[in-house]
Amino acid sequence: MASQKSSGLFARYRLSNPKQSVVKNAIGILGAANIAPPALVAPSMNMSSIIVVSVAARDENKAKAFASKHGIPNTHPSYDAIINDPNIDCIYNPLPNGLHYEWTKKALDAGKHVLLEKPSTSNAEQTRELFAIAKEKNLVLLEAFHYGFHPASTFFRETLQKHIASGHPLQRVKAVMSFPNLFPLTDIRFNYNLGGGITMDCGSCTINAIRYFTGFEVESVEKAVPKIVSEDIDGRMDAVLRLKRGDNTFAEAELNVSLTNPWFSIQTYREMMPTFTAETDDKIFFYHYFTVKNKATGKTENLPKAYGEGYSTYRYQLEAFVKAVENGGKDVESIPGWVSGEDSALNMTAIDAVYKKSGMKLRK
Repeated sequence: MASQKSSGLFARYRLSNPKQSVVKNAIGILGAANIAPPALVAPSMNMSSIIVVSVAARDENKAKAFASKHGIPNTHPSYDAIINDPNIDCIYNPLPNGLHYEWTKKALDAGKHVLLEKPSTSNAEQTRELFAIAKEKNLVLLEAFHYGFHPASTFFRETLQKHIASGHPLQRVKAVMSFPNLFPLTDIRFNYNLGGGITMDCGSCTINAIRYFTGFEVESVEKAVPKIVSEDIDGRMDAVLRLKRGDNTFAEAELNVSLTNPWFSIQTYREMMPTFTAETDDKIFFYHYFTVKNKATGKTENLPKAYGEGYSTYRYQLEAFVKAVENGGKDVESIPGWVSGEDSALNMTAIDAVYKKSGMKLRK
């Protein structure tokens, strides 16, 4: 039972405009996480196809305060309660990494579609199991790599891959996502039992970006050098990946991720802006700047703007999730930026490989 009004009052309702009769999908949030407002609550407010009806937290008072602050009409006293509410169709899981597997599995077992924050789980074996359950139950399970759903990202990806396919081999890639020391070592990001470590954090995003934009997969990890901040916890990871495409072409990727850079250093200055660059035999593609540099002439050109309706990446992601739910999980491959179960498993496989190469234990 919900702790406030029954969520059934909110799970299905018609818009106030009498000329419209749009049925909404009801979604509940596991945990009062900081990512939930920008990733789910805000983009849902102007959508006619989904409504955030409730939030549950381990501390019910925290859930009530979160709901009040963000205009969520209901709370549940526990994760189990919100998952088992028959009036809720979908669950958003932004819990700490180490809780992704347990609570996503419970949500799927309860017949809920799940929007799952990255990384999907603590290791590839868990990821494969979750997507197998989702497939068996005809449920939508989506790992939330939100950036890939934006028209600008899909355009950049298509531009790069078309250039490679036209006879310009990919040579190397570099992905950087590093920040100054923002968090104490007691933060959940550095808790092994909660799936902590920088490769699980920034690393999951940068590895995904390497794979998503290039169309190559990680065949092997050639080098992985961690900065250990506590037992089996990496505060920084520098890695070299060997990439392979289906046509047996290869490239190299450099990965630099950190949450422990010193505040005042040249390294911090150079890595402050998350970057992705891809170099072919003749050009260098810069993702965040949407520019292409000709290696022979040094001339840089701007790519055409592809901002679509001007929504945030999270809004495009949520629209894709709702579309998949309403289509019964069919034809999701046609949704630009969609992250398939196989894709999520391959991303976790690459993360596992980085940890193995570094000599550290896999998350569990």
